[in-house]
Amino acid sequence: MTARTMGDQASTLAFLAELALKHSQLPGAYITISRFTPGELSVQLDSPGKVEPWREALGVPVEEVFEDRIGNRLSLEFRASAYGVMFHVYSTCPQAHEGVPAQAA
Repeated sequence: MTARTMGDQASTLAFLAELALKHSQLPGAYITISRFTPGELSVQLDSPGKVEPWREALGVPVEEVFEDRIGNRLSLEFRASAYGVMFHVYSTCPQAHEGVPAQAA
């Protein structure tokens, strides 16, 4: 279903606001909603360690978290439905840079 108005996205946005109030300590994220997928939220986090608190808050089993690739970068992510909203929560992993010497043990 394509959203014609903000009202068509209201239930998804209301759930997001409720989640923010109930789990106010969740790591901040870049969150998008599209008029083409009004019942879905894309949650981009700035480090893989921040995926876990989101997984716990949404009640997603650990087995549903997976590694993938976004472009040429490794990612940690999950897709899950919670309270009628489809979530795609993910973070890319930092890449080692060539030419950076390894630290001595």
